[in-house]
Amino acid sequence: MQLPLPTLAIACACSCAPASDADIAARCPIGDPSQVAALEIVHLDANLETVKTVPYARVPLIQPAQGGWIVFLGARATNLDGCRVDLTTSFRDGPDGAIIKVDRRPTLLDDTGDGWAITRTSLAGSLPICPQVTATRDLHDEPYEITVALDDGYGQRASQAMVIIPFCPDPDPTGGCLCTCDQSYVVGGSCP
Repeated sequence: MQLPLPTLAIACACSCAPASDADIAARCPIGDPSQVAALEIVHLDANLETVKTVPYARVPLIQPAQGGWIVFLGARATNLDGCRVDLTTSFRDGPDGAIIKVDRRPTLLDDTGDGWAITRTSLAGSLPICPQVTATRDLHDEPYEITVALDDGYGQRASQAMVIIPFCPDPDPTGGCLCTCDQSYVVGGSCP
């Protein structure tokens, strides 16, 4: 299933040096890496299932073992290497606002058989949203701009930005999400 791609980033320069046989064998080309790389943002829902992210999507805040509240972000991409790729996710307080948090990690893309591949669920970006010391407004039920970028080991790059609305689980049995994602929360403070 090919979907329209609203925002694309162009591939960077590639090395002119010939690749070795071992280097070529280690590649996992998705689509046509000689073409411009493209991606669509995806996120994990409350059931940890991959969902295509659309502008102003409500994206669940999930509590990881280490605490805090995060959103899991990834990409559906084409025209790059799926084995040697870094995933960078970030969020900011609007298009002209400062970046609040960045997460960068190596990931793998699983081929979907249609010339595209998708971030392996276990290697999605876990972008910390709450708590934040620099928050100027609530971090839940408010629009924030996210950016997702992929850079492969051969110079291909794609990125997309869009506005999402992170939201706390409902019900929030402990009230911990609403408390720590509130703009007035002091990091290290207690929640009722």
